[in-house]
Amino acid sequence: MGHVKKFFFAVFIIVSTSCCSLPHIQRAADFRYDTIQCACRALFPTHRIQLVHSLTSILPNGDVHVAIGVTTISPETETIHCAIMTIEGMVLFEAEYDQKMIIHRSIPPFNSMTFAKNIMDDIRLALFKPSGPLVTAGHLTQDNDICRYKQDNGMTIDVVTRHNGDWEIHQYNPYHKLIKSIKAYYKGENNPGISEKNRRIPSMYEITTPGVFGYSLKLELMEARQPS
Repeated sequence: MGHVKKFFFAVFIIVSTSCCSLPHIQRAADFRYDTIQCACRALFPTHRIQLVHSLTSILPNGDVHVAIGVTTISPETETIHCAIMTIEGMVLFEAEYDQKMIIHRSIPPFNSMTFAKNIMDDIRLALFKPSGPLVTAGHLTQDNDICRYKQDNGMTIDVVTRHNGDWEIHQYNPYHKLIKSIKAYYKGENNPGISEKNRRIPSMYEITTPGVFGYSLKLELMEARQPS
């Protein structure tokens, strides 16, 4: 019995250590440092933009929902307007953020304040440049560059750029536990609905929140435009 207890204790230590550590970054050489930093910041929109996605969500209870998401952001003012609707056009959820959260409409299972906060946090993480100072910029591997930012609330955000053009964001809590991941992909030619100015908008996002109450979102881009 003692050996069994020691075994499970060892497993607990290994799992705890692996879950609560940040990936090691090899700092970039001085001549590459600014280039990597600029590449990270260039991933995010700099002007007001509206995005329309097909949205597949897997909720904590295992339910799968398919819908249309319409998101309008303004990086200059850090405002967000988000609507989720059925394929037929019925609005299931609509909210905006401008200094505070305002929910205009919410229908189950999208009718909790937790859901509204999570969706706004996801949008902010995916589409706004990370807040807080840059800690370091460098490499994870030969093909992956990375920028690490430290936020005022103790969170850490890693922006990872791949040499094939795809990129990822990983958010860690103050104890260095991973709490959210976003993967962005570019697939082939851009949709005709995407203007030349918006050509760097990813064709797909995959957002994952781990844990018992975790959920996942898959967003496939249908249209990107500047709203009137």
